[in-house]
Amino acid sequence: MKLIDVHCHLDHARFKKDLPGVVDRARKKKMIIIASGVNPITNKIALEIAEKYDIVKVSFGLYPLDALEKEIEHSEKLNDESSFPRDLQPFNINKELEYLKKNKDKFVAIGEIGLDYNWPEYQTEKIKTEQKENFKKILKVAKEINLPVIIHSRKAELDAIEILEELKMKKVIMHCFSGKVSLIKRAADNGWFFSIPPVITRLQHFQTLVSVVPLNQLLTETDSPYLSPVAGKRNEPANVAITIKEIAKIKKTSEKEVADAIWENSRKLFNL
Repeated sequence: MKLIDVHCHLDHARFKKDLPGVVDRARKKKMIIIASGVNPITNKIALEIAEKYDIVKVSFGLYPLDALEKEIEHSEKLNDESSFPRDLQPFNINKELEYLKKNKDKFVAIGEIGLDYNWPEYQTEKIKTEQKENFKKILKVAKEINLPVIIHSRKAELDAIEILEELKMKKVIMHCFSGKVSLIKRAADNGWFFSIPPVITRLQHFQTLVSVVPLNQLLTETDSPYLSPVAGKRNEPANVAITIKEIAKIKKTSEKEVADAIWENSRKLFNL
């Protein structure tokens, strides 16, 4: 069986001390890992990791900057290690998209990208409009260079779906999708994919999602170091095996059938 983690953050500080061991555990499970950036700095780090480890591929990410700033602030209040640089600087989205077009062969996907309305002080129409405009810019480039997109849509699921539909996007992965069942079905009807994290073992939402979405539209992710199957414990790519087991249980089939189907979904989508 071949396994794949289509979305994780190997640049996170929680992997700093033992990244070789993390990758080695994934290698033993015959895995491919897609490491996602969230901004120019983390994209660069992900590329450096991929140069070092042959099982690591890279996804070019541009997380909504206002939400990224809030994530950092929240982590600092909790005295938590942040995966992001403390001296986060605004970036020129047009410049970054030009870089992406010139270096498209270095990446297998674009993401994570999308919308984030999680923070109350950022739920203004001005900020939502800016996020939507940037999201559309990135999606248009993704379409132009024919790369799949990995979508972050926290508390913005409907807006994200409407924009993806407006631009007639085809190669879409809904990452950690938390929308209601009607939106799950709407996205599935569009032929899009859903990446399922190991936290499925303890979150009914993802169990429901898997029961609703056909196997040929499912993928596995970890969002490492987040979304662990064990609360409070660091997640890592090898835990994809836990997700496979849970999907097999829900779909009433074998783990091999699930793993093989997800590998085939991924192979076609990311041109592996």
